[in-house]
This record gives sequence, structure tokens and C-alpha cells, in this order.
Amino acid sequence: MIGASLPFRRLGLLLAVVLALKLALLAAVGPAAFPDSTLYIQLGQEILDDPAWADDGGFASGNAPPRLLRPYGYPLLVALAKRVAGDHFGQLLAGLQTLVSVGVLAAAVVILSALSGFVLFDQALLTDSLYASLFIAVFVVLAAQMCGMFALRPAVAALLGTAWALSLTLRDVGLYHTVLPLAGLVVAGRRQRVSGRRLTADLGLFLLPVAAVVVLVVGWNWHRTGHAFFSITGGMNWLWPSVNLADRGLADPFACADVVCREAQVHGGRGMERVAAIAGALGHDYHLDPLQFGAVTFRHFLGVLTAHPFAFAASVAGNVQFAGLADLVFNPLANLNEFCRLHSAIGHRLIPGLRELVRALREGDLATLPWIVVSGLPNLLSIGGLALFSAGAPLAARRRWATNRDEATAILFLWAGSLVFVGSYAVVHMEMRHALPIVPLLLLATGWTVSGAGRISSCYRAVSTSLHRRTERP
Repeated sequence: MIGASLPFRRLGLLLAVVLALKLALLAAVGPAAFPDSTLYIQLGQEILDDPAWADDGGFASGNAPPRLLRPYGYPLLVALAKRVAGDHFGQLLAGLQTLVSVGVLAAAVVILSALSGFVLFDQALLTDSLYASLFIAVFVVLAAQMCGMFALRPAVAALLGTAWALSLTLRDVGLYHTVLPLAGLVVAGRRQRVSGRRLTADLGLFLLPVAAVVVLVVGWNWHRTGHAFFSITGGMNWLWPSVNLADRGLADPFACADVVCREAQVHGGRGMERVAAIAGALGHDYHLDPLQFGAVTFRHFLGVLTAHPFAFAASVAGNVQFAGLADLVFNPLANLNEFCRLHSAIGHRLIPGLRELVRALREGDLATLPWIVVSGLPNLLSIGGLALFSAGAPLAARRRWATNRDEATAILFLWAGSLVFVGSYAVVHMEMRHALPIVPLLLLATGWTVSGAGRISSCYRAVSTSLHRRTERP
């Protein structure tokens, strides 16, 4: 496939070790509970306790009713796990996520679990792990098809569409990203010289289960609220750009006269605290239903974008969090630290953050110097890895286009898909766990780039040696 492959026996052994370590960690510290976990668990319990849970979405109860705020794929899994395992549902669900994640690793990149944030979010009672696994599976299969590993068949297109449709029941924002696998199918079809009629049929087969899920969700929302819509999540999200602009001091997005600005001038704070305060005030003071709330916040978002385009662009760049993304993908030490800090059973880092270490060194604590090296060197290497992906992957693909066009096409697809994915989140707001689906894509593209550099270097040395020997001949 892309890059070097391991013998199946050795690969199976390595995967077994990874799985055993993950399950041992789960047994030792248990599943991780995050603030959002409470909502998923609450919805799962309501499914078990309330026979009429599917009939009432609470549309008139505020701008963000809990029953409408999240897709129901994960709450249904929570309810099933509770039915099967009772109070131990968290361990069962985290174990399932771990099994699915490791299975996907076998198709993507084995070292992913050691290098990325999956070590934490496989055990978190959140949608991130399962959503990322489905996303990764679709993209790895598409990349394999571009490399000619197997033919583009209608059954494969339908299976990929089913996987993508299942991912939408976990994270509704994935609907906007559907353009990425569709583009992948087109690229794979062109690489395999599939006819236009056949490619159109494959695209239809992919979209059929996706459309079915969208229609079912919209119809269900109409049944339980009297309004047809797919998601209300955007209503809260459109507040994030303004709050980020204000927090970073890039502009004053709340100097306008709309209702969002009026409430923001009363409710201070930073980050999620201020987003929640503004949203709550809008719902309380203006009695907005979820759709009205979304329309109000979206109009405010457009107004801020128009009034402060350069500050908005700077905020988008800040949302990418280049160093944090680099650590998520390439820095196992940082991910171990984040695992310990964010896991609800631990709650603190093993190694203090770099800022704290530098501050302690300035205060005369020389004992922190070795820890600065231990923490800082992986940070620099991970930033270099992400820079290599960002700039090196397209250059390597261009350089190797003539010798291996299929692999170069697949890498460019993974590279462009990753950039679009990160950019789509950064326009509004991005947390590092949102980037889990593209972690293996970055690793595959970076590994391919490095392996190509090694082959080119070897060829250069071989040619140089040959020329040198020829010049030494009498």
C-alpha cells in the first residue's frame, strides 16, 4: 500500500500488543468522562426510561433543547450498553470503541495509537473515537483504490456510503464534509478509467444511504417538533468566532447593535463560558426557538465577517492551533500528558507544561532544565513533522508524479482532504479532538514523503559514487 508494509504475522502481533495495552489502560483507570459525556449519558438513560422519548424533542423549551442538540447514534449506543452491562456500561462502550479503533488501525497505520490522541479518546465517553474510525475507514479505502489495490465496484461504493451515513448519526457536522469522499470517488474513478455512467452510478450508491439518514433525521425532527431540520448545532457554533475575536483582542465584534451584541455587552467571560452565557440570555430574553436562535446567530456571524475580515482571518489561523495539532499527531509524550490531564480519573499532567517549566527556571529552579529539554525537544520535532506534511507532501508528490502517479494522487487527496477538514473547523471553532479523523491521513502522507526522500537520497549517493569511480579510472 502507501509506504512499507509489515509481514502479516508481525502486524497481527503488534496489533494484539496495542489492543492489550489499550484494554489494560481501560481496566486500570476506567472510561473518561468529559462535560459533553453527561448529555450523551442523559439521553441514553431517557431512551431506556421514557417510552415516548422519540415523540417529543422539546422544541419550545428553549434555544438548545438537549434532545435536539446531538445526533442520536451515540445515545442509542449508550442505551444499549446500559441495557447489556448496567452500571458498567462505560467500560463496555469504551472497550467497543477500542476494538473498532484498533481494527481501523490495521487498515491505516499501526503506530497511530502510540503517536496520537486516540489513546485518550478511545476511552472517552464521547463520539470522537467512533466517528474518527468511520471517517478513517472511508478515506483509507479511497486512497487504496487510487493506488489500484482493488477495483472500484458498486458494492464498495455502497459500503463506503453506509459507513459515512453511520458517521452522521454520531456527528452531524460530517454532512458538510460529504464533499470530500465524493471527490475521492471521482479521483479514484478517473485513476481506474471508469466510464462516466459507471462513476455516476457509484456516486449515487454512495449518496443513497447518506440521503436516507438525512431524510430519516429530518422526518423524525418534523415528527417530534413540527419543524423539518437536520441539526440545530450551528446556532451555538456561530457565536464562537466573535468570542474568539474578543478573547484574542483582534477586534471588537460586539460593538454592533444586533441582539447578540446587546447581550454580549452584558455577559462577559471567555471561551465557552461566554458562548453559553450569550446563548442562554438570547433564549431567555427573546424566547427564541432553536431555528430562530440559529438564524439570529448566523446573521451576527455574517455581520462580523463583513465588518472585520482581516481580524477574522487572523482568528481562523489561530484556531488551527498548529503546535497543538502537531503534538496530537506526532508527539507521544504530549499525548500521554494530555491523557493524564484530561482523564477524569487522573486530572493532572505527569510533566508540567512548557510555560510552567520555563517560568520555574526563570525563578531559579534549575531542576526544571532537564524537563524543559524532555518536553521541548519532542515539541520541536512534532512541529517539524507537521511542517513536513504541510509543505513537503505536495512537493514530494509533484517530484514523484512521473514514477508513481497512483501513489502521488492518493497522497495529494489525503493532503488536500486534511487541509479542507481543518479549515472547515477553524472557520468557526476547533478543539484538538475534532482533528482525530485526519491523524492517520497526516501520518501516511508524512511517512510517504520521508520514505521518498530516503529513496531519492540513496539514488543520489549511488549516482555520485558511480561518477566518482569513473573519474578515478586511468
